[in-house]
Amino acid sequence: MKNYYVFDTSSLILEAYTLFEDYKNIVIPSICLTELEYIKTSADKDPEIKQAVRNLLDLLDKNPDLYEIHLFRNSMLQKAKEEDLEINNDVKILMTAVDYDINCHPDETIFVSNDNSQKRIANIFFGNDSIKSVNVDDTNYTGYKEIKMNEDEMADFYSHQNENKYNLLINEYLIIEDQAGNIVDKLCWTGKEFRQVKYYDFSSRQFGKVKPINGDIYQALTVDSLAENKITMITGKAGSGKTFLSLGYLFYKLEHGEIDKIVVFCNTVATKNSAKLGYYPGSRDEKLLDSQIGNMLISKLGSRTELERMMEDETIMLLPLSDIRGYDTTGMKAGVYISEAQNLDINMMKLALQRIGEDSLCIIDGDTETQVDLPMYADFYNGMKRASKVYRGHKEYGQIKLQKIHRSRIAEIADLM
Repeated sequence: MKNYYVFDTSSLILEAYTLFEDYKNIVIPSICLTELEYIKTSADKDPEIKQAVRNLLDLLDKNPDLYEIHLFRNSMLQKAKEEDLEINNDVKILMTAVDYDINCHPDETIFVSNDNSQKRIANIFFGNDSIKSVNVDDTNYTGYKEIKMNEDEMADFYSHQNENKYNLLINEYLIIEDQAGNIVDKLCWTGKEFRQVKYYDFSSRQFGKVKPINGDIYQALTVDSLAENKITMITGKAGSGKTFLSLGYLFYKLEHGEIDKIVVFCNTVATKNSAKLGYYPGSRDEKLLDSQIGNMLISKLGSRTELERMMEDETIMLLPLSDIRGYDTTGMKAGVYISEAQNLDINMMKLALQRIGEDSLCIIDGDTETQVDLPMYADFYNGMKRASKVYRGHKEYGQIKLQKIHRSRIAEIADLM
């Protein structure tokens, strides 16, 4: 059966970037357009919301054939008055959806709302199966599930290792704990069965031996994902090991001839609320060396001279997102590293991932929870969040959220600020 989706205003905003990718047969109540225009120009609304609304209105303007508008009429309010509902814009939108259901596509209309009060009122007119919420809770996906089992549950699990009892996605990990909270096993779901997480030793001249710090289980899963998948996203707080593991793996691959170069895509955004230093003189590479991505690599490689040497022989290439349109790593056998990826919007992330050829691999790292530096990269138009939503469950992709801060005791305490 073909479904028709009638949106309220908040749900339209939450789907501002990906509305037409996620839905077909979209219906927009005319009241929603009035509210969107008001939000766009309101001095009282957050910049993030206003930016999302501008994106949405631009999307609607460019794709008029991909949705229909259902006009609100006062006569639609009769059923609301019979239920003694207070008449406001939310009710007008809901009654527009009810009218569409009755007069256009009975039993095929789905009302989409993330407003709990709105959904409770909608239950008067729609069944539960005809009310839908937009899924915006992408930050909760960690790439693994931690399950406590007693002895009987373990016996049952290990005798049915081709059954996906815990509904894992492909390449999602399972951490098994006993009743005391001790880690008993770590496994990965392949789509057909569970495989054991392997031990990998990433040793290189540049980084030495890279392995999970103090047996960190989440770093162990990250190492496995890096070795097993073409693309891995690593999330986590500052000091949790995102860069340490990413560069350690890339230099291991480089020194063992499995990749020929490391290509770093970067969007050099100043840290949120920091004072801007203004114009940096020099060439593009000189400016990048003085930016946050250059400073990060210098700190990891030990000296500016070493980084300059590797850039000169193109063992490492630093490419700002502003210059990568038309770039293609096909034939380069490259390890692509998208660092500080929380500061990319959806279009920038899409552009970056479209540059990666079949003979290359990709690592994305960032912290969407605490380190997004500009409103235009936040929340529902964040590129990392969208990439996670699109890629998870594909056989090429793994994702891990690191949990422990290892940099120092000072850094660990600072997380409480």
